[in-house]
Amino acid sequence: MIPPVEAVQTTTLRPTRDGRLVPYLVIAFGSLAAALILGEGELAVLGAPFAIALVLGLRRTDPVEVTARVVLISDQVLEGDVVQGHLELTWDGAYDAHVLLHRLKGVSVAAPEGVSRRSAATGSIELPIRLESAQWGRHTLGEVWLRLALPFGLLTWTGKVMAGPAIRVLPGTERLDQLLSPARSRAVWGMHGSKRLGPGHEFAELRPHEPGDRLRDLNWAATARHGRPFVNRHHPDLSGDVVIAVDAFDDGTIGSATMLARTARIAWGLAALHMRANDRVGLVGLGGSTQWLPPAGGRLAQYRLLETLLRVGGEAADRVVMMSRRGVDVPPGALIIALTSLYDADTAGVLTRWAARGRSLAVVMIDPLSSMGPPASTADGMARRLWSLELERRMWELRRLGVPVVRAPVDGAMTPVMTALRRARRASSMRSGR
Repeated sequence: MIPPVEAVQTTTLRPTRDGRLVPYLVIAFGSLAAALILGEGELAVLGAPFAIALVLGLRRTDPVEVTARVVLISDQVLEGDVVQGHLELTWDGAYDAHVLLHRLKGVSVAAPEGVSRRSAATGSIELPIRLESAQWGRHTLGEVWLRLALPFGLLTWTGKVMAGPAIRVLPGTERLDQLLSPARSRAVWGMHGSKRLGPGHEFAELRPHEPGDRLRDLNWAATARHGRPFVNRHHPDLSGDVVIAVDAFDDGTIGSATMLARTARIAWGLAALHMRANDRVGLVGLGGSTQWLPPAGGRLAQYRLLETLLRVGGEAADRVVMMSRRGVDVPPGALIIALTSLYDADTAGVLTRWAARGRSLAVVMIDPLSSMGPPASTADGMARRLWSLELERRMWELRRLGVPVVRAPVDGAMTPVMTALRRARRASSMRSGR
């Protein structure tokens, strides 16, 4: 059972004046001064209600110490799940309390409002928390702001009482059953065919039997046809290095957030599939401050890859748009699978440089236009048409360098896309003579 996660913080709120305080002071003391100067007692009676309001409104002026405690059922959820828990606020005295959840990152309020108003007579309140996880990544829950006011008071105590705990919003997993072969396999058992000959599953050649050949490799049809024993030769099944490049560029629109969520699901599905095939998998995040995880294998590498993927998602939610200009030292024999919208020109430039340097690269283009609704106007339709032409030009530039580029569907499994990529990479290798 996953233990609950909690965060506790104590903050001192200092009083600030209400907008009515200065006018009340002016009226109360002005009427009293006028009564003394003019000798008209009725003027003092006019200011008496305001003087009484000042006495009641300023009956407490000292700071208020508030203890805030957030308890979550779990700090790890999937995209679209609801983060549940409760918020406890404690202080001395009876105040009217207004609570606000502010600057939420990666989550949205599941209830209609993020503001709760309570009249607290006991000096403490407990509020339920229901937040929907909207963006993959590692995020802080946000900030808890509190405003306290006395009944008929002329002072308020307002401020941030705590920052919420960190939560991990995990991407869902796409159902994939197709692997892409790396540019160069390693001498470790895996699921990719090596260029060398040896024990494996992929057929390589047929030749006459020689001393030392295994009987299980006999090709009975060829033996019967030629009248002498023939054996099958295979490529050994080895592993390889795979680097998944995630384009985390986010312009803050709903379509961009939807595209990023789909990118994360595909990336995690690809990584899990290749790791099960005994491949070493790395991750590079583009579009924000570049995150780089060298290829590695095993359970520890899987956890590290997930943590790096969460950092990429957290940066996207924080709108970190600073593109790293330095190159990433991708191993020469690794296959780079880039998941990108080609929206950002800097990201497209990084892919072009990788292709020009001879890196083995495959691109899955996640079309940002496909997640938008119908055009709002004729001008909007023309703008989308122009942008579609620009995307086609960037895809053509990559294909001209021998990079297979396949569009990802908005809905549906990625298996057909991986099949198309395998076919495109094979055709590209045949054209280049590799």
